[in-house]
Amino acid sequence: MRPELSVVIPVRDAAGTIEEQLDALLAQTWDRPWELVVADNGSRDGTQAIVERYVAADPRVRLVDASDRPGVAHCRNVGIREARAEAIAMCDADDVVTAGWLRAMGEGLRVHELVTGPLDVTTLNPEWVLETRGRAIESGPGQFFGIFEFAHSCNVGFRRDVVERVGGFDEALVAGEDIELSGRLLRAGVKVGYLDDAVVRYRYRTTTRGLWRQARAYGQVRPELFLRLERAGIETPRPATLRSWAFLVRNVALVAHRPGRARWLWVAAGNVGQLEGRLGVPWAGRVG
Repeated sequence: MRPELSVVIPVRDAAGTIEEQLDALLAQTWDRPWELVVADNGSRDGTQAIVERYVAADPRVRLVDASDRPGVAHCRNVGIREARAEAIAMCDADDVVTAGWLRAMGEGLRVHELVTGPLDVTTLNPEWVLETRGRAIESGPGQFFGIFEFAHSCNVGFRRDVVERVGGFDEALVAGEDIELSGRLLRAGVKVGYLDDAVVRYRYRTTTRGLWRQARAYGQVRPELFLRLERAGIETPRPATLRSWAFLVRNVALVAHRPGRARWLWVAAGNVGQLEGRLGVPWAGRVG
């Protein structure tokens, strides 16, 4: 029987977290057929072996190869192509969906073409990380500098034909592919539907390296996202670059304690990335 919903998980080197996500998904209840597609982007840490155990135990689970090109956007696109349903939901291997997420996505995509839901950042993250990153993303869709709403790729659902019509995730981007896709969909007349019951427990980065690389990637892609919006005739705000650098100078004492150090590094990495993006410095490596 053809599934009515395909859940796609892009993955690379997630052996430490993916079992919790797979267990949470397979414990979901919904009275319609669905499948789980794990698209692997060349894991080397045992992720594939873990997923293969689930494949052997449950016919709803499939593992597909997305290792021909590095990058999460490419991995997502492979998962979309391999999915058999017309309605596709997407979550990440290091997060955990809550009970009712699958049903909310499946039912929501009968009404909307693009959906997202709440992100719970409290459950999986230590307090010091919350002091660094905050809880602003917990309520409502993502907000890109007040210009438009977007669906976070760690908690998104869409109709296949809608995404295929605009071309899928942009594989040239090192980050922000969810923002860019939502922007294209919005310009094509597709708005984000918000599903209160589609809750994902979101995991922040907790290592200095992970925080630095993620913030740097976000900063590097920002000038390109602004440029694309401006080319589409959309007014964008002037970045507060000088204010951000001044924050680092005024608050260098933050590095003396862990939450402050993480916050300072997050801002510094974003500034470095934004400067690299403006100068056209190519990204090397992975996000995270």
